[in-house]
Amino acid sequence: MKTTPAISALLFAALMAAPAFAQHDDGPISTNVTGIKEQLIRTPLIADAPTDDFNRVAWCHGALSGHMDLAEKITAIEPLSEDMQKIGASYLRAYEASLTLSKKGESKEGRDSAEAAREKGFNGWDDARKAASIKEERGRAAGAYVNWSLPGDCERAAIALSGHPDIFKEMQTEEEAKIIAEALKPSAERQKLDVHKEKTATVAPTDDKEAIGRAVAKTEPKEKGNWASGLMSKIGWGKKDGE
Repeated sequence: MKTTPAISALLFAALMAAPAFAQHDDGPISTNVTGIKEQLIRTPLIADAPTDDFNRVAWCHGALSGHMDLAEKITAIEPLSEDMQKIGASYLRAYEASLTLSKKGESKEGRDSAEAAREKGFNGWDDARKAASIKEERGRAAGAYVNWSLPGDCERAAIALSGHPDIFKEMQTEEEAKIIAEALKPSAERQKLDVHKEKTATVAPTDDKEAIGRAVAKTEPKEKGNWASGLMSKIGWGKKDGE
């Protein structure tokens, strides 16, 4: 299955409790999971992201990580979707592989720039995280979570940066591929997903296999619950061999 830039938003919308809105700066009025209309808290917008693909991918990594982090803070209102988290982990892995394959990631200046961009994306959820910590405001945080969609340009930038048209498919585990395929079906045909078995990442043979493998190795099970950790800890940028 080959994904397209538009599919990233579709995948996330398919598994959300409510349809995702297109991103714009107006702070749309939405109906959250409680059925109460509330003004959405500001969430990460693609307009906030750097314009170059390298830093844009890093920003997208942070924005998606922040979305997944928020999901774990609103479970009293919005039950955690393991399927959503697994799809998200698959996308994060593809972003990390793209950054690893980029020449800009070879310099300290480039790595520092990517770390800053990722932090900016993650911090775009600050208001929602604060709301999630307050019982009376938690409904607004849930509304922000439910109505956010991953910008399609994140996928385009990762593909362009990596030079791998199928980078997202390459980085999927068998389990994630099943979940994604199921999520892309029309809702009437979608079956209950029950494919949560431990699998290893399947990486297509390529000259860059070793570099991609490093990204996979840094983002396996320990990823869960550690969404705030930066690229240094995830793909080992700046570490010496053996550390």
